[in-house]
Amino acid sequence: MQVNKKLDVYYHEQHVGTLAETPDKRIAFQYDSEWQKHGFSISPFSLPLRNDVFVPNERSLVRFGGLFGVFADSLPDSWGQLLLERYLESIGIKKGEITTLERLAYVGKNGMGALEYIPSKESDFDFKNTGLNFDTIAKECEKVLSSKKADQLDILYKMGGSSGGTRPKVLLSEDNRDWIVKFPSKNDPEISGKREYDYSLCAKDCSIVMTETSLIPSAVCEGYFKTERFDRKDGEKIFTITFAALLEADYRTPSCDYETYFKLVRALTKDATLDKEQLYRIMAFNVAGHNRDDHTKNFSFKYTDLHGWKLAPAYDITYSDTYWGEQTTSVNGKGKDISRDDIVKVGSESGLSMDFCTSCYDDIYSKISTLGPYLDPDSGFTKHIPFRERILEMSEPKQ
Repeated sequence: MQVNKKLDVYYHEQHVGTLAETPDKRIAFQYDSEWQKHGFSISPFSLPLRNDVFVPNERSLVRFGGLFGVFADSLPDSWGQLLLERYLESIGIKKGEITTLERLAYVGKNGMGALEYIPSKESDFDFKNTGLNFDTIAKECEKVLSSKKADQLDILYKMGGSSGGTRPKVLLSEDNRDWIVKFPSKNDPEISGKREYDYSLCAKDCSIVMTETSLIPSAVCEGYFKTERFDRKDGEKIFTITFAALLEADYRTPSCDYETYFKLVRALTKDATLDKEQLYRIMAFNVAGHNRDDHTKNFSFKYTDLHGWKLAPAYDITYSDTYWGEQTTSVNGKGKDISRDDIVKVGSESGLSMDFCTSCYDDIYSKISTLGPYLDPDSGFTKHIPFRERILEMSEPKQ
């Protein structure tokens, strides 16, 4: 197998720069000279726009395989990484035989976000007239998770091999719109898809910006969660970067607080009030709604030439716990027993008014407690019934 020692990075067919492996397996980066003149910094704190050879620190070897975080964002993790490894095994390549740059080469032009990597090793499958049966895909995902042979591994890899996150998922394009469909993982209850859909409706009712969501019917469970991708718009790739990448932080462990998140938003959006209000709503909703998996990779920014840096729509908002029983991202120095005063203090110290912080929190808590929206699967109409009661029901897998 020919091993890549260099990769060129592209954005909208423009050469951003070049990645090269150093002798100690770290991946250095240098901007293209034209990009330095007309482009933007793809990671403002780690890769300022100047003519340097940037080398990540040694911690990057453990956190990002030797990459800067912005490039690690392009790599699949958890489910997507599992699919890539299974696919490579199927073509005779063992896990230990592939380098970090090789993994990026297999991502090629199909990664999340907008960056592309050349020369590409991405596989080209033709799935025209395949016909999607989501219950069948869910069964194939279950086989992969159980280390069994999947009959449609090629399809799963092509449709989900570049994705991140723990839950199995596939990426779809329909009518010039791009979507993610999620399936239960091994430890998820069958209600997990409907649960995340209910959360998305309640979050939107709390004025949290999210992309369009829906619930795909199923004959074997209560449905599969479907959400539109915010890194695609009218067929165009939108540049995105996670908070983990910006901070070069390990998202797998508690490593941050919401105070730092607000500092990021203030720095990149030029202290835009709407973005700070969006982050405040997400923080309050996560705490009140028992979404404890609020790690650094579950928040992102978007960048466009027209609007600059903006906080991305909220995603991965659902009931979740942690094995240590606390929020992954702390609030006012606390991971548990977080009070209304803690949340209001963090928001007000970021520059939001005290009136906004208190009224916004009270509105969110009220809607989560008593007025969460719920799409009745029988009538198809949205009803208002106690959402907190459903949170309690959702907390335990069905026996």
